[in-house]
Amino acid sequence: MNYYSIITNSGLINHANAAVGSANLNLTELAVGDSNGSYYNPNGTENSLVNEVYRTNLTHVVVDENNPNQLIIEAVLSETVGPFYIREVGVFDSNGNLFAIGKFPETFKPNLPSGSGKRLYIRMILGFAESPNVNLIINNDIALDPNFGTDVNNALAERLIKTNNLSDLTNIRNARNNLELDLVGAVLPFATLTPPSGWIHCNGAELSRSLYSNLFSVIGVNFGSGNGTTTFNLPDLRGEFIRGLDSGRGVDVSRPLGSSQSHEWKSFHMWNNYGPSNSYSHTPVYMQKYTSDPGNVLSLFGGHWSAPSGRMGLYWDNSEIRPRNIALLMCIKY
Repeated sequence: MNYYSIITNSGLINHANAAVGSANLNLTELAVGDSNGSYYNPNGTENSLVNEVYRTNLTHVVVDENNPNQLIIEAVLSETVGPFYIREVGVFDSNGNLFAIGKFPETFKPNLPSGSGKRLYIRMILGFAESPNVNLIINNDIALDPNFGTDVNNALAERLIKTNNLSDLTNIRNARNNLELDLVGAVLPFATLTPPSGWIHCNGAELSRSLYSNLFSVIGVNFGSGNGTTTFNLPDLRGEFIRGLDSGRGVDVSRPLGSSQSHEWKSFHMWNNYGPSNSYSHTPVYMQKYTSDPGNVLSLFGGHWSAPSGRMGLYWDNSEIRPRNIALLMCIKY
């Protein structure tokens, strides 16, 4: 094995004393060295590294949850540390004794002033005949990386698991309202006969400017000024189609926000050059003489028909022209 970690002889003695309760074994620091430019094979008799170049606080000492006879020791070297090579690592206890030593794959640790910032995480895994009896002592004078050692699968720190993402709330509608996921003044159709919580029917009603201050601050008196002082009006969208505000495009000019527009029928003219008798023959078609008054229901004409010179129009006997549609309850967020 080219690279490995072992407990030193003094480390084994101190661990044995801790196991019988005669002394506490507190691990505190990790040191790295370059072993003076060449490798050596640690055998456990060492009391120090060959050439220590940096020492830092331990960030993590835990018993492996998958193997209770293994101890995992971790430390972090920040971007500002270096530059140097690492070929040896050692773990020290609170008394300054070398507890474990490791032969480390040669790694160059640059620092920011050298032009390359590199954060280095070092992990040492040690095996024991039985579950290790050690403690981690942290020096509060050294700032640790708060993100290091975070286990996203930690069963003791479950975060927003799927079963608790709003699905277990007693009133999801109120939860959405409290989170303000919908903007005040937004208008939406609902497939219900009553508005949901936080919404009000767009029926042109007169509301208090103080009780509905959030909504009033958004729409103001665009849909009616109420009594002129303490109230305002909602938009009345009952039975209405909504049309986008022209905003200078020139398609539906001279209309302010909130203005209403009645229905309109675009003129449809058919022109014909009549003969001297002002008559002509045609295939059957529903038509009538063009007048300002709709007159009677269309009749089916055919053959020879006499009409005045000028123009003729089409007429349907209905009160409006409309597309297919579905009625929904229009509400505004307050």
